[in-house]
Amino acid sequence: MKAILTKLRPSKRLVVILAAAFAVSAASGAAAVYVGRDKLAAHLAEPSASGLECTMLRTVKLDHRGQRWIRMHVKTESAGGPDRVRTALRVVGALAKKEKADLYQVVVLDAAGPQERAAVRGAAIGAEVLFAPGPQSVKGMDEPFRASYNDGAANPDGMFHGKAVSLGLDEVRAIMAKMDDHSLCIDPAAAEAEGAEGPATPEASEHPAEAAEGHGGH
Repeated sequence: MKAILTKLRPSKRLVVILAAAFAVSAASGAAAVYVGRDKLAAHLAEPSASGLECTMLRTVKLDHRGQRWIRMHVKTESAGGPDRVRTALRVVGALAKKEKADLYQVVVLDAAGPQERAAVRGAAIGAEVLFAPGPQSVKGMDEPFRASYNDGAANPDGMFHGKAVSLGLDEVRAIMAKMDDHSLCIDPAAAEAEGAEGPATPEASEHPAEAAEGHGGH
């Protein structure tokens, strides 16, 4: 019996080789788990191709010289300019699928920004998109899209004091082609807003290009 056990006993050299092999295997496994976690964290940190969750502040529907214009103001939590303009592009696309109009305008404000419609201009605007399905019929729109964002961060009052960045039509199309979400913003007052649309206001006389210039985003 003793002789059999002696024969089965591994040599010191074999023990060293096996121990090294197990060590390398364990290290590789740990590295794989670590790299896997890094990739997951990086994926979660990537910006959404469709922008951010947003809250609708108001929608204004106007009749301007026989044309239908829809203007929507939405809010997002603290976000970078590219995320804000992606949000605006997503919303304008969803809005165009839901309702027919000659001109759509989506303005993104910071959550801490102004509530009053008259104050939605200049530094209050974090991003803005104008979309005209038939641009030739809307004076001042030579292309279907006009998209821009402020590259600054919002201050505590929800105002942006960075530089305005405009997107080209090819950039807009590339962004929209990558979107996997086409939802509108959350409407906290949907129940009350339903059927509460009022008559057109004096704003109906605004020219889209003039409105954009007044906002300071173009």
